[in-house]
Amino acid sequence: MAMEKFGASERFACHVLGQNRSALRKKKTPMSFDEAQLRADLRAVASKHPTWGWRKARWHLLATERWNDTVLNSKRIRRLWREEGLVCKPKRRKKRRTGPDAGEQKRLTAEYPMHVLSFDFQSDVTSCGRHIRFFNVIDEYTRTALAIIPRRSFKAADVVAVLEDIIAETGIQPTFVRCDNGPEFTADALVDWCNTVGVSTAFIDPGSPWQNGFIESFNAQFRREQLSGEIMDTMVEAKYLADEWKDIYNHERPHGSLDGLTPSRFWDEWVRENQLAIA
Repeated sequence: MAMEKFGASERFACHVLGQNRSALRKKKTPMSFDEAQLRADLRAVASKHPTWGWRKARWHLLATERWNDTVLNSKRIRRLWREEGLVCKPKRRKKRRTGPDAGEQKRLTAEYPMHVLSFDFQSDVTSCGRHIRFFNVIDEYTRTALAIIPRRSFKAADVVAVLEDIIAETGIQPTFVRCDNGPEFTADALVDWCNTVGVSTAFIDPGSPWQNGFIESFNAQFRREQLSGEIMDTMVEAKYLADEWKDIYNHERPHGSLDGLTPSRFWDEWVRENQLAIA
């Protein structure tokens, strides 16, 4: 533009503007169709799941029919993710616990699906300010969300009913259940049920939620990815939001500790690889 307007030479114009002469001659490579499609798909994933980062977006695309046979390099996805302005807010780093009980706790480790179930309550409020509780149950080995049940209040009998529904749905009885020492979990109704069906309990130490890290992490993700961005007016809406996120979590959301697989796919692959052992 400076050359055309002032009649300056290329050398002089580039010197004044501080621009390399090779940059003036280099033509921008047109974007390929695959590149444009990949950018569009990344924007679509970010729009649907605003709390996801580029890693989960990459795993999600690799699981789709369009991209499952394509090499999606991590550095490429990260570059496109940033160029599209899709960088999400980084998580706040948690402070390391200090004190005599801050060491690593020796605990039971799940070795197969339905070996150890973890459950806990999570509180929220509806738009009118009324209290609501979610009863969340996960399988520690596959990270599968087995139940997210919203109610105004829970009794031990309600907890038992949810666990019985999980057994009926999966056809598998858990070996252990891990939970805190809340009144609903230490009541006779739940303890008697565990003794009757042969399920062992693994209570964490009082005031030690980090010993039940799987369910605590699940609760945090449920809060961050669903509850924080929604307003619930009724219990019907609360149930809809819980069921919606449960389906996304189990069937769409890639999990880092499962090598980028969704919990449902990880469980299916485990069953396929261990069919002879199960039989």
